[in-house]
Amino acid sequence: MDWKQLWEILSAADNVPIIAMIPLLAFYMYLAWKQAHANDVLIAQLAGDAALAKTHHRKAWPFKPGWAKEVHVWPFLLRIEFLAAIIVTIILMVWSITLNAPLEEPANPNLTMNPAKAPWYFLGLQEMLVYFDPWIAGVVMPTLIIFGLMVIPYIDTNPLGAGYYTWKQRKFAIGTFLFGFIILWVSMIFIGTFIRGPGWQWFWPGQTWDRPGTTTGSSMKSTAICPISSESHRTGAKASSARRSSADSSPSVACWYTPFSGVRTPRIISA
Repeated sequence: MDWKQLWEILSAADNVPIIAMIPLLAFYMYLAWKQAHANDVLIAQLAGDAALAKTHHRKAWPFKPGWAKEVHVWPFLLRIEFLAAIIVTIILMVWSITLNAPLEEPANPNLTMNPAKAPWYFLGLQEMLVYFDPWIAGVVMPTLIIFGLMVIPYIDTNPLGAGYYTWKQRKFAIGTFLFGFIILWVSMIFIGTFIRGPGWQWFWPGQTWDRPGTTTGSSMKSTAICPISSESHRTGAKASSARRSSADSSPSVACWYTPFSGVRTPRIISA
């Protein structure tokens, strides 16, 4: 377990928001599921007791006679929202002071990052490029997702579940959301941020990223010493022979080989 490298990944300025979102997402999913379960139990109870259904306030939380069933927006709601805005503002100010912005040097086409990762909100699309053709992952699938979101209201015409949490009455809508958001988006972002390493290869958390000049079979990554030339983008024995013959007279670079694309990306290691 490479704890030092794991800490460098987790403490990176642009990864801190993702670290914070994971427990927040888990907490609010638990809170929503708990309230939905309580409402489902109450719905089943009211469905089996017609007399109770006529008089019950239809809320899962405790209610006492004499309490107002409706309250004014001011001060009850706006006071809470104002306090929440102040707390969030303080958190953002402390965050901006303690963490440096993830700004780097100007882009250099001769020395690109490895791994080169998109912003976190596009990591899902970048991860899909591993499994699908760029045309499918970058154009077709996002288009289908957008049209799918537009079609959902016409497919799911269930009027129940408006204004309260429930699972039994909204299984299709909630199931579709969980599949699209958690499985197809959040998991892809997590993989692209914490799992993908050099050459966009799969590295488990804590596993040491291989360095140029080494070969690791478990990570499916091979490296080679090759000159900077058009030969760097070829594969096969012919390209390898050409690289070996000109290695003494050309600048040496370490080449990361990506099995999915068959392209070697040069990395300069000596002049």
